[in-house]
Amino acid sequence: MNEIVTERTNLFEPNVYVTVCVEIGGKVCPHKLSAAVKQALEANEAAMSKIVLKHGFAYYEKMPVSNGKIEIEKENKNWIALVQQNEKIPFAIDKGELVRVFIIPSEDKTQIMIMAHHLAGDGKSIIYFVKDIMNALSGTPLTYKPLTLLARNLPPKGLSAAAGLYARYCNYKWNNRFFTWQDYYDLHNKYWETVSSDIQYKTLSAQETQKIITSAKQIGCSVNSYIVTLFLQTYPNLRKVGIPVSIRQAKNEAMSNLTSGIYIKYRYDSRKTFAQNAMQVHKSITGKLKRHKVFVLQFLSKMPLTLIDAVLLHTYNSCNERLAKKTAKVMGYFGKNKKDLGISNLTVIDIPASYGNYKIDNIIFVPPAVSYSQNIIGVSTINGRLTFSYHDVMK
Repeated sequence: MNEIVTERTNLFEPNVYVTVCVEIGGKVCPHKLSAAVKQALEANEAAMSKIVLKHGFAYYEKMPVSNGKIEIEKENKNWIALVQQNEKIPFAIDKGELVRVFIIPSEDKTQIMIMAHHLAGDGKSIIYFVKDIMNALSGTPLTYKPLTLLARNLPPKGLSAAAGLYARYCNYKWNNRFFTWQDYYDLHNKYWETVSSDIQYKTLSAQETQKIITSAKQIGCSVNSYIVTLFLQTYPNLRKVGIPVSIRQAKNEAMSNLTSGIYIKYRYDSRKTFAQNAMQVHKSITGKLKRHKVFVLQFLSKMPLTLIDAVLLHTYNSCNERLAKKTAKVMGYFGKNKKDLGISNLTVIDIPASYGNYKIDNIIFVPPAVSYSQNIIGVSTINGRLTFSYHDVMK
Protein backbone atom coordinates (compact mmCIF):
# COMPACT_ATOMS: atom_id res chain seq x y z
CA MET A 1 0.00 0.00 0.00
CA ASN A 2 1.34 3.46 -0.96
CA GLU A 3 0.38 5.09 2.33
CA ILE A 4 0.59 8.87 2.70
CA VAL A 5 2.82 9.60 5.69
CA THR A 6 5.42 12.35 5.25
CA GLU A 7 3.16 13.94 2.61
CA ARG A 8 0.26 14.11 5.07
CA THR A 9 0.41 17.91 5.55
CA ASN A 10 -0.64 18.20 1.90
CA LEU A 11 -3.85 16.23 2.33
CA PHE A 12 -6.07 18.88 3.95
CA GLU A 13 -4.00 21.98 3.08
CA PRO A 14 -6.39 24.22 1.05
CA ASN A 15 -3.64 26.10 -0.80
CA VAL A 16 -1.31 23.36 -1.94
CA TYR A 17 -1.15 23.72 -5.71
CA VAL A 18 2.18 23.67 -7.55
CA THR A 19 1.94 25.78 -10.71
CA VAL A 20 4.29 25.83 -13.69
CA CYS A 21 3.83 27.93 -16.82
CA VAL A 22 5.82 26.68 -19.81
CA GLU A 23 6.37 28.97 -22.79
CA ILE A 24 7.14 27.25 -26.09
CA GLY A 25 8.36 29.35 -29.01
CA GLY A 26 6.09 29.45 -32.07
CA LYS A 27 2.68 27.99 -32.76
CA VAL A 28 2.07 24.39 -31.72
CA CYS A 29 -0.98 22.37 -32.73
CA PRO A 30 -3.03 22.35 -29.49
CA HIS A 31 -4.59 18.96 -30.26
CA LYS A 32 -1.17 17.37 -30.80
CA LEU A 33 -0.03 18.95 -27.56
CA SER A 34 -3.13 17.66 -25.76
CA ALA A 35 -2.31 14.13 -26.92
CA ALA A 36 1.25 14.56 -25.63
CA VAL A 37 -0.07 15.62 -22.22
CA LYS A 38 -2.27 12.53 -22.10
CA GLN A 39 0.78 10.34 -22.78
CA ALA A 40 2.69 12.10 -20.00
CA LEU A 41 -0.14 11.50 -17.53
CA GLU A 42 -0.21 7.82 -18.42
CA ALA A 43 3.57 7.55 -17.94
CA ASN A 44 3.45 8.57 -14.26
CA GLU A 45 1.88 6.46 -11.53
CA ALA A 46 1.15 9.54 -9.39
CA ALA A 47 -0.93 11.06 -12.19
CA MET A 48 -2.75 7.75 -12.64
CA SER A 49 -3.75 7.51 -8.98
CA LYS A 50 -6.55 8.58 -6.71
CA ILE A 51 -6.29 9.27 -2.99
CA VAL A 52 -8.19 6.91 -0.73
CA LEU A 53 -9.15 8.14 2.75
CA LYS A 54 -10.44 5.38 4.99
CA HIS A 55 -10.79 5.37 8.80
CA GLY A 56 -7.86 7.75 9.19
CA PHE A 57 -5.57 6.04 6.67
CA ALA A 58 -4.76 7.77 3.38
CA TYR A 59 -3.03 6.17 0.43
CA TYR A 60 -2.53 6.30 -3.34
CA GLU A 61 -4.48 3.79 -5.40
CA LYS A 62 -3.62 3.34 -9.06
CA MET A 63 -6.48 3.72 -11.52
CA PRO A 64 -6.89 2.17 -15.00
CA VAL A 65 -7.06 5.66 -16.56
CA SER A 66 -5.93 9.08 -15.42
CA ASN A 67 -8.51 11.61 -14.30
CA GLY A 68 -6.10 14.45 -14.88
CA LYS A 69 -7.75 17.36 -16.68
CA ILE A 70 -6.58 18.59 -20.10
CA GLU A 71 -8.18 21.71 -21.54
CA ILE A 72 -7.44 23.83 -24.61
CA GLU A 73 -8.07 27.44 -23.61
CA LYS A 74 -10.25 29.24 -26.18
CA GLU A 75 -11.14 32.43 -24.32
CA ASN A 76 -7.68 34.01 -24.49
CA LYS A 77 -7.30 34.07 -20.71
CA ASN A 78 -3.82 34.56 -19.34
CA TRP A 79 -2.37 31.78 -17.22
CA ILE A 80 -2.55 33.70 -13.92
CA ALA A 81 -6.28 34.27 -14.42
CA LEU A 82 -6.65 30.53 -15.00
CA VAL A 83 -4.86 29.81 -11.72
CA GLN A 84 -7.12 32.22 -9.87
CA GLN A 85 -10.18 30.61 -11.42
CA ASN A 86 -9.12 27.01 -10.79
CA GLU A 87 -7.77 27.35 -7.28
CA LYS A 88 -11.33 27.99 -6.10
CA ILE A 89 -12.45 24.61 -7.47
CA PRO A 90 -11.36 21.75 -5.18
CA PHE A 91 -9.21 19.11 -6.85
CA ALA A 92 -11.22 15.87 -6.79
CA ILE A 93 -8.21 13.92 -5.53
CA ASP A 94 -10.56 11.23 -4.25
CA LYS A 95 -11.48 10.61 -7.88
CA GLY A 96 -7.95 10.88 -9.29
CA GLU A 97 -7.86 14.53 -10.30
CA LEU A 98 -4.35 15.43 -9.16
CA VAL A 99 -3.26 17.42 -12.24
CA ARG A 100 -4.90 20.08 -14.43
CA VAL A 101 -3.24 21.15 -17.67
CA PHE A 102 -4.31 24.15 -19.75
CA ILE A 103 -3.01 24.73 -23.26
CA ILE A 104 -2.98 28.40 -24.25
CA PRO A 105 -2.27 28.79 -27.99
CA SER A 106 -1.32 31.99 -29.81
CA GLU A 107 0.44 32.93 -33.04
CA ASP A 108 3.90 33.66 -31.63
CA LYS A 109 4.06 31.22 -28.69
CA THR A 110 2.22 28.43 -26.92
CA GLN A 111 1.84 28.25 -23.17
CA ILE A 112 1.17 25.18 -21.04
CA MET A 113 -0.12 25.97 -17.57
CA ILE A 114 0.19 22.99 -15.25
CA MET A 115 -1.55 23.17 -11.90
CA ALA A 116 -0.89 20.12 -9.76
CA HIS A 117 -2.00 19.15 -6.29
CA HIS A 118 1.11 18.74 -4.13
CA LEU A 119 0.21 15.07 -3.66
CA ALA A 120 0.96 14.65 -7.37
CA GLY A 121 4.52 15.71 -6.69
CA ASP A 122 6.92 18.51 -5.84
CA GLY A 123 8.25 21.28 -8.09
CA LYS A 124 10.92 19.11 -9.69
CA SER A 125 8.27 16.45 -10.38
CA ILE A 126 6.31 18.90 -12.48
CA ILE A 127 9.46 19.86 -14.38
CA TYR A 128 10.03 16.19 -15.25
CA PHE A 129 6.36 15.99 -16.23
CA VAL A 130 7.07 18.87 -18.64
CA LYS A 131 9.96 16.85 -20.05
CA ASP A 132 7.58 13.93 -20.65
CA ILE A 133 5.13 16.23 -22.46
CA MET A 134 7.87 17.65 -24.69
CA ASN A 135 9.31 14.22 -25.46
CA ALA A 136 5.87 12.89 -26.37
CA LEU A 137 5.26 15.99 -28.51
CA SER A 138 8.47 15.36 -30.46
CA GLY A 139 7.74 11.64 -30.89
CA THR A 140 10.11 10.22 -28.25
CA PRO A 141 8.69 7.16 -26.42
CA LEU A 142 8.12 7.63 -22.68
CA THR A 143 9.17 5.33 -19.85
CA TYR A 144 6.65 4.52 -17.11
CA LYS A 145 7.71 5.91 -13.73
CA PRO A 146 6.37 4.43 -10.50
CA LEU A 147 5.55 6.51 -7.44
CA THR A 148 8.32 6.96 -4.86
CA LEU A 149 7.40 7.56 -1.22
CA LEU A 150 9.86 8.99 1.29
CA ALA A 151 8.64 7.33 4.49
CA ARG A 152 10.18 4.01 3.43
CA ASN A 153 13.68 5.46 3.01
CA LEU A 154 14.17 7.88 5.91
CA PRO A 155 17.23 7.46 8.13
CA PRO A 156 16.22 5.67 11.37
CA LYS A 157 18.06 8.20 13.55
CA GLY A 158 18.48 11.95 13.62
CA LEU A 159 15.30 13.22 15.26
CA SER A 160 16.10 15.44 18.24
CA ALA A 161 15.20 14.20 21.72
CA ALA A 162 12.72 17.08 22.22
CA ALA A 163 10.92 16.40 18.93
CA GLY A 164 10.80 12.68 19.60
CA LEU A 165 9.40 13.31 23.07
CA TYR A 166 6.69 15.60 21.69
CA ALA A 167 5.73 13.02 19.06
CA ARG A 168 5.39 10.36 21.76
CA TYR A 169 3.31 12.75 23.85
CA CYS A 170 0.97 13.36 20.89
CA ASN A 171 0.59 9.65 20.21
CA TYR A 172 -0.36 9.13 23.87
CA LYS A 173 -2.76 12.10 24.08
CA TRP A 174 -4.43 12.11 20.65
CA ASN A 175 -7.95 10.68 20.55
CA ASN A 176 -7.48 9.31 17.00
CA ARG A 177 -10.34 11.36 15.63
CA PHE A 178 -10.38 11.04 11.85
CA PHE A 179 -11.85 13.17 9.12
CA THR A 180 -13.65 12.62 5.82
CA TRP A 181 -13.77 13.87 2.25
CA GLN A 182 -16.65 16.10 3.30
CA ASP A 183 -14.24 17.85 5.68
CA TYR A 184 -11.75 18.20 2.80
CA TYR A 185 -14.26 19.82 0.44
CA ASP A 186 -15.84 22.00 3.12
CA LEU A 187 -12.44 23.36 4.20
CA HIS A 188 -11.37 24.12 0.63
CA ASN A 189 -14.60 25.92 -0.22
CA LYS A 190 -14.58 27.88 3.03
CA TYR A 191 -10.96 29.01 2.53
CA TRP A 192 -11.37 30.20 -1.07
CA GLU A 193 -14.64 32.07 -0.43
CA THR A 194 -12.77 35.18 0.74
CA VAL A 195 -9.27 34.97 -0.79
CA SER A 196 -7.54 34.54 -4.14
CA SER A 197 -3.95 34.23 -5.29
CA ASP A 198 -1.73 37.21 -5.90
CA ILE A 199 0.90 36.02 -8.39
CA GLN A 200 3.62 38.20 -9.86
CA TYR A 201 6.78 37.27 -11.71
CA LYS A 202 9.85 38.74 -13.35
CA THR A 203 12.35 37.13 -15.71
CA LEU A 204 15.86 38.59 -15.61
CA SER A 205 17.98 38.99 -18.70
CA ALA A 206 20.91 36.66 -19.34
CA GLN A 207 23.25 39.50 -18.36
CA GLU A 208 21.42 40.16 -15.06
CA THR A 209 21.40 36.44 -14.29
CA GLN A 210 25.10 36.09 -15.00
CA LYS A 211 25.83 39.03 -12.73
CA ILE A 212 24.15 37.21 -9.81
CA ILE A 213 26.05 34.00 -10.57
CA THR A 214 29.39 35.83 -10.83
CA SER A 215 28.76 37.84 -7.65
CA ALA A 216 27.88 34.71 -5.67
CA LYS A 217 31.02 32.98 -6.91
CA GLN A 218 33.20 35.95 -5.95
CA ILE A 219 31.70 36.02 -2.46
CA GLY A 220 32.11 32.26 -2.07
CA CYS A 221 28.46 31.41 -1.46
CA SER A 222 25.83 29.53 -3.45
CA VAL A 223 23.47 31.34 -5.79
CA ASN A 224 20.62 30.28 -3.52
CA SER A 225 22.31 31.83 -0.46
CA TYR A 226 22.91 34.99 -2.49
CA ILE A 227 19.21 35.17 -3.45
CA VAL A 228 18.08 34.60 0.15
CA THR A 229 20.40 37.44 1.25
CA LEU A 230 18.97 39.74 -1.44
CA PHE A 231 15.48 39.29 -0.01
CA LEU A 232 16.70 39.75 3.56
CA GLN A 233 18.42 42.99 2.51
CA THR A 234 15.39 44.27 0.57
CA TYR A 235 12.91 43.46 3.33
CA PRO A 236 14.73 44.15 6.64
CA ASN A 237 11.81 42.97 8.78
CA LEU A 238 12.27 39.41 7.53
CA ARG A 239 13.97 37.05 9.89
CA LYS A 240 12.73 33.49 9.53
CA VAL A 241 13.11 32.02 6.03
CA GLY A 242 11.90 28.56 5.05
CA ILE A 243 13.78 26.72 2.30
CA PRO A 244 12.44 23.55 0.63
CA VAL A 245 15.20 21.00 -0.01
CA SER A 246 15.19 18.31 -2.68
CA ILE A 247 16.30 14.88 -1.45
CA ARG A 248 15.60 13.21 -4.78
CA GLN A 249 18.01 10.47 -5.80
CA ALA A 250 19.98 10.99 -9.00
CA LYS A 251 18.15 9.91 -12.17
CA ASN A 252 14.79 9.65 -10.37
CA GLU A 253 12.42 11.62 -12.58
CA ALA A 254 9.16 10.25 -11.18
CA MET A 255 6.28 12.47 -10.09
CA SER A 256 6.67 12.14 -6.33
CA ASN A 257 7.11 14.29 -3.23
CA LEU A 258 10.85 14.05 -2.63
CA THR A 259 11.32 17.29 -0.73
CA SER A 260 12.23 18.11 2.83
CA GLY A 261 12.70 21.57 4.31
CA ILE A 262 14.85 23.67 6.60
CA TYR A 263 14.63 27.20 7.89
CA ILE A 264 17.12 29.81 9.06
CA LYS A 265 16.80 32.71 11.47
CA TYR A 266 18.77 35.70 10.28
CA ARG A 267 18.20 39.44 10.30
CA TYR A 268 20.16 41.39 7.71
CA ASP A 269 22.90 43.41 9.45
CA SER A 270 23.27 46.81 7.79
CA ARG A 271 26.56 47.36 9.64
CA LYS A 272 28.13 44.59 7.56
CA THR A 273 28.75 44.39 3.83
CA PHE A 274 26.41 42.42 1.59
CA ALA A 275 29.16 39.83 1.12
CA GLN A 276 29.56 39.39 4.89
CA ASN A 277 25.80 38.93 5.29
CA ALA A 278 25.70 36.48 2.37
CA MET A 279 28.48 34.37 3.87
CA GLN A 280 26.68 34.25 7.22
CA VAL A 281 23.42 33.22 5.48
CA HIS A 282 25.33 30.58 3.51
CA LYS A 283 26.90 29.25 6.70
CA SER A 284 23.47 29.03 8.35
CA ILE A 285 21.94 27.19 5.39
CA THR A 286 24.79 24.69 4.98
CA GLY A 287 24.82 24.04 8.74
CA LYS A 288 21.08 23.31 8.75
CA LEU A 289 21.44 21.06 5.70
CA LYS A 290 24.17 19.09 7.41
CA ARG A 291 22.29 18.60 10.68
CA HIS A 292 18.57 18.85 9.92
CA LYS A 293 18.01 18.04 6.24
CA VAL A 294 15.29 15.44 6.86
CA PHE A 295 14.25 16.53 10.38
CA VAL A 296 10.77 17.69 9.38
CA LEU A 297 10.06 14.41 7.56
CA GLN A 298 11.27 12.31 10.49
CA PHE A 299 9.05 14.33 12.83
CA LEU A 300 5.97 13.93 10.61
CA SER A 301 6.55 10.19 10.28
CA LYS A 302 6.38 9.81 14.08
CA MET A 303 3.23 11.91 14.59
CA PRO A 304 -0.37 10.63 14.64
CA LEU A 305 -1.41 11.16 11.02
CA THR A 306 -4.97 12.22 11.77
CA LEU A 307 -3.60 14.83 14.18
CA ILE A 308 -1.75 16.38 11.23
CA ASP A 309 -5.11 16.57 9.43
CA ALA A 310 -6.60 18.19 12.54
CA VAL A 311 -3.81 20.80 12.56
CA LEU A 312 -4.81 21.97 9.07
CA LEU A 313 -8.49 21.95 9.95
CA HIS A 314 -7.83 23.89 13.16
CA THR A 315 -5.79 26.47 11.22
CA TYR A 316 -8.99 27.43 9.38
CA ASN A 317 -11.39 27.09 12.31
CA SER A 318 -12.79 23.74 11.22
CA CYS A 319 -11.56 21.71 14.19
CA ASN A 320 -11.63 22.65 17.85
CA GLU A 321 -9.37 19.95 19.32
CA ARG A 322 -7.04 21.28 22.04
CA LEU A 323 -4.06 19.15 20.98
CA ALA A 324 -4.52 20.26 17.36
CA LYS A 325 -4.27 23.90 18.46
CA LYS A 326 -1.08 23.25 20.40
CA THR A 327 0.49 21.22 17.60
CA ALA A 328 -0.42 23.87 15.01
CA LYS A 329 1.79 26.29 16.94
CA VAL A 330 4.59 23.74 17.27
CA MET A 331 4.49 23.08 13.50
CA GLY A 332 4.49 26.78 12.62
CA TYR A 333 0.94 27.32 11.43
CA PHE A 334 0.51 30.00 14.09
CA GLY A 335 2.68 32.16 16.29
CA LYS A 336 6.44 32.58 16.47
CA ASN A 337 7.25 29.43 14.50
CA LYS A 338 5.49 30.62 11.34
CA LYS A 339 7.96 31.54 8.58
CA ASP A 340 8.19 35.14 7.36
CA LEU A 341 9.10 33.98 3.87
CA GLY A 342 9.60 30.78 1.92
CA ILE A 343 12.03 30.61 -0.99
CA SER A 344 11.70 27.56 -3.25
CA ASN A 345 14.53 27.44 -5.79
CA LEU A 346 14.50 24.82 -8.56
CA THR A 347 18.00 26.10 -9.48
CA VAL A 348 19.04 25.52 -13.10
CA ILE A 349 16.24 23.41 -14.53
CA ASP A 350 17.78 20.05 -15.40
CA ILE A 351 15.79 19.17 -18.51
CA PRO A 352 16.63 20.03 -22.14
CA ALA A 353 15.18 23.19 -23.63
CA SER A 354 14.98 21.75 -27.18
CA TYR A 355 12.97 18.72 -28.38
CA GLY A 356 13.16 18.19 -32.13
CA ASN A 357 11.41 21.17 -33.72
CA TYR A 358 10.17 22.50 -30.36
CA LYS A 359 11.97 24.73 -27.88
CA ILE A 360 11.06 25.82 -24.36
CA ASP A 361 11.70 29.56 -24.08
CA ASN A 362 10.89 29.92 -20.40
CA ILE A 363 9.50 28.13 -17.35
CA ILE A 364 7.80 30.10 -14.57
CA PHE A 365 7.57 28.18 -11.30
CA VAL A 366 4.99 29.23 -8.71
CA PRO A 367 5.14 27.23 -5.46
CA PRO A 368 2.04 26.94 -3.27
CA ALA A 369 1.36 29.67 -0.69
CA VAL A 370 1.21 27.14 2.13
CA SER A 371 -0.18 27.97 5.54
CA TYR A 372 3.10 27.87 7.51
CA SER A 373 4.68 30.75 5.57
CA GLN A 374 3.57 34.37 5.23
CA ASN A 375 4.78 34.63 1.61
CA ILE A 376 6.49 32.36 -0.92
CA ILE A 377 9.02 33.06 -3.67
CA GLY A 378 9.65 30.66 -6.56
CA VAL A 379 12.93 30.65 -8.47
CA SER A 380 13.74 28.89 -11.74
CA THR A 381 16.53 29.22 -14.31
CA ILE A 382 16.46 28.07 -17.93
CA ASN A 383 18.24 29.28 -21.07
CA GLY A 384 20.58 31.28 -18.85
CA ARG A 385 17.75 33.44 -17.47
CA LEU A 386 16.45 33.49 -13.93
CA THR A 387 12.76 33.94 -13.14
CA PHE A 388 11.37 35.01 -9.77
CA SER A 389 7.73 34.49 -8.86
CA TYR A 390 5.86 35.84 -5.87
CA HIS A 391 2.81 34.01 -4.51
CA ASP A 392 0.53 35.18 -1.72
CA VAL A 393 -3.18 35.24 -1.04
CA MET A 394 -5.24 38.42 -0.89
CA LYS A 395 -8.74 39.16 0.36
